[in-house]
Amino acid sequence: MSEPVNHPEILVTNKLAELNVRSESLFGMSIDPVISFDLRGQAAGQANYRKNKIRFNRDLLEKYTDEFVHQTVPHEFAHLVAYRKFGHRIRPHGAEWKSVMVALGIKPVRTHSFEVVPARRLKRFLYKCNNCLGSSYELTSIRHNRVLQGRLYLCKKCGNALQPDLCTG
Repeated sequence: MSEPVNHPEILVTNKLAELNVRSESLFGMSIDPVISFDLRGQAAGQANYRKNKIRFNRDLLEKYTDEFVHQTVPHEFAHLVAYRKFGHRIRPHGAEWKSVMVALGIKPVRTHSFEVVPARRLKRFLYKCNNCLGSSYELTSIRHNRVLQGRLYLCKKCGNALQPDLCTG
């Protein structure tokens, strides 16, 4: 007689199967998403209703298996149910999503409390508004590169285009 397999990915698959049975019973709909474990960084999971897909963060799953399976997996599954039941114009963590979470018997929590290490650390560049003295902004290297390609970022106070702060360079 073989021992039960408790590999984290199998626990996720089993939890999704359980949630699907509950969804059929509660909402009359079967949700059988494509799943992957390729998400990195600070997000534990990500649901894409257009593709009927859920991406999970393997590192967080392996580090926090029990909480991940009991909170993150239903959280992402509930997004797919809510979008299918109420349409794509709902707020991601709005009343519709919360009602699905409650119906599934899960506390509707927006964010996880896992300790995470960012996937990457972006360099930051200082920008200023020439109209509002003393207004400065830090833009990531991604936004800085977009500015170099012609994109504008605006001052939150007056709406003027931000300029690189050349005095700090």
